[in-house]
Amino acid sequence: MDLSSLPGPASYAVAAAARSILACPAAADLEVDRLPLAIDDAVLGEAGGRPTLTCEVGSPLARAAAARSVARLRVGSAVRGGAGDALVLAGRLGPLETTTCGSCADEHLVVTLDPAAALVTLAGHRHQLPLGDYLSPAHQLNRGHLQRSLEHLEEHHHLDLRRSVAASTGTPLDDVVAVRLRDLDARGVGLEWVDPGGAHQVRLRFPRRAASTAELGRLLREGIAAPLG
Repeated sequence: MDLSSLPGPASYAVAAAARSILACPAAADLEVDRLPLAIDDAVLGEAGGRPTLTCEVGSPLARAAAARSVARLRVGSAVRGGAGDALVLAGRLGPLETTTCGSCADEHLVVTLDPAAALVTLAGHRHQLPLGDYLSPAHQLNRGHLQRSLEHLEEHHHLDLRRSVAASTGTPLDDVVAVRLRDLDARGVGLEWVDPGGAHQVRLRFPRRAASTAELGRLLREGIAAPLG
């Protein structure tokens, strides 16, 4: 189905769902010049709806990017409730920048895929996406990005969350048994925790609506660190 046949709100929702898949991927497969190319050692990311793959300099993927090869990337969804959904992007690879990671001094290459076509499968139905809809900045704060943001905080910053709750409530750190964030959106996030007094929950409201992923991250950090009202 071509999205041009869908009414505006439906087209917007499908494009947002497609962006969510790239922001929150379960697995990915790459074909270059119609042949499979292993990307098990590459790190998949995204920039404004354009996939990025961080790989070793001199790897087959890096060479394909230098040659501006034609590629097809299929990404499965890890978005909650989206099992079986998938996004397929076709276009040309290109080298974006070199970078180093925090754990080693080796340089890596960030490869990008500039999409010329996008196809998404949602609940068993295929939709051809107009690139303007798919790449729209309006989809920055998609469900997949919001889910991954919460997963990152809870996996890597759980102790920081406990410390923030302990400081804000005057509770000894060891008495803050568990902390969980939920229902993140552009306006705020829910905070839940358990202490000797029982289970508690508050809604942390941002002072303004986040307009970008960078602003969302900043407002989220500030909101968590602020005293609980």
